[in-house]
Amino acid sequence: MRSERTWWRAGLIGLVLIPLFLFLNGCENTTPTPKERQEVSAAVMKYLHQLSDAYTNMDARRLKGAAGPGEMAAVAKLLHQLAESGDRLEATLLKADIQKIDVFRVVNATVQLVEVWDVKRLDAYTGKLKGENPATVQHSVMQLRKVKGVWLVTDRRVLETEKGSAWKVKTPEAATTPQPAPPAKGHGAK
Repeated sequence: MRSERTWWRAGLIGLVLIPLFLFLNGCENTTPTPKERQEVSAAVMKYLHQLSDAYTNMDARRLKGAAGPGEMAAVAKLLHQLAESGDRLEATLLKADIQKIDVFRVVNATVQLVEVWDVKRLDAYTGKLKGENPATVQHSVMQLRKVKGVWLVTDRRVLETEKGSAWKVKTPEAATTPQPAPPAKGHGAK
């Protein structure tokens, strides 16, 4: 009789402790330490500046040291598609605001951010300006992984591009046609 009670109690304790352990393990604190926040932020900024360089030079290898092989391959594919369409981009990062950083199990991070880019679309062969968007606002998410002590971007997804400025195309007519003066600021101007 005593051994049945012992097994019953052990089973009951197991039924309570196992789900509690699984629950607590699943509720990992993803708030980065100040050091992790600094390291991840620096890795994101390094990646964005090297991404600009990769687009300008049409060379995904410019991401080496900032991105993992899968992300480099994804950027190479995009650059190839641009080249096939006869385009090349010059993208200058104007601003990047990190909205949230989560760190999982010390080696994985997710970063949500808002990026502002000055983007020029050029003919890939002649370099002639085809259009520009001086304030492209993108909401993006990046996945990072710490490999041999270095944070690398393994994936970047643009979730939304705000309308902001539309592509402006410079034409010979626009260069010679007088443009109206901007509205005056001051007395009743908004």
